[in-house]
Amino acid sequence: MPEIDKKSSTIGNAELAQRFVQFVMMQTQNIFYVLGRIPSPDGRPIPPNLEAAKILIDQLEMVQEKTRGNLSAQESSILTDALKNVQLAFVEVSGGTPASMMPKSSIADFPLDDEVEEEPTSAPDKTKAGPPTSASSPVAPAPEPENKKKFTKSYG
Repeated sequence: MPEIDKKSSTIGNAELAQRFVQFVMMQTQNIFYVLGRIPSPDGRPIPPNLEAAKILIDQLEMVQEKTRGNLSAQESSILTDALKNVQLAFVEVSGGTPASMMPKSSIADFPLDDEVEEEPTSAPDKTKAGPPTSASSPVAPAPEPENKKKFTKSYG
């Protein structure tokens, strides 16, 4: 079996660093475009899309979190500066946007699949008017709202 020349098949650290910086700059440019900071190719201004910008900023924050400790000082600095710039642009463009639309500062709030959240148990709401019940009949639990659906995973 012929041997593969490992020197020609591996990518050097300098090239990987260059690709990473290009990736960060492309994501930054996409965020500025979605925020309306970069005009369309025909020169017309684009209305900002805050939802798309929030998603892209969250993704860049995720890259920062997942690569923590694995980047050179220069790569880390470029990523941090890019994030600061796009977050500032988001705040400037959004003006009085509600906090729910603002990019998260930490992705630790998002539960992973293996973390199970228990549903809070609440007492029945007695302020709602319902059919009168007699003292002898058992009280049936209130039905769950229709917009709250339960899903299960099946692996087989």
